[in-house]
Amino acid sequence: MIIDLSMLNNNLKSKIDINESNIPFDLTGSGIIRLENINFCGIIKRLVDDSIELDGIVKGVMVLPDDITLEEVNHKFEVKIEENLENIQNTLDILPILWENILVEIPSKVRSSKTADIKLEGDGWRVISEEELEKEKLSNSPFKDLDKLIGKER
Repeated sequence: MIIDLSMLNNNLKSKIDINESNIPFDLTGSGIIRLENINFCGIIKRLVDDSIELDGIVKGVMVLPDDITLEEVNHKFEVKIEENLENIQNTLDILPILWENILVEIPSKVRSSKTADIKLEGDGWRVISEEELEKEKLSNSPFKDLDKLIGKER
């Protein structure tokens, strides 16, 4: 999404308003299934030191896979962008700036409301907590009876 800055550079405008919807992004390698209702609303203005300031909000919905079931989970996000850019000529591509800020919003854990009720066990296996692991280590110890004989009960 390339913005023409020539009016701003020639002092014909004090700011450039941007309001874009349905911005296309390349999702390859991001872990995001798809982006929906992406909207960026902001302004670009020239500062006293001839640098460019981009202010705005990008918001939308990212569809991510659930960590356990891989079902699609909608995650709403809204990011405030404040970028100072230097050495900008007559055009500015804001797509990479928006993309970087969207990537930061990907949550580390993605769970749907259905995931809470899932039983994490199968044929000969189950997921246990750290406390359960410690209890099982103590109860399955081959030295459990020996410890009783020498007085070191656990």
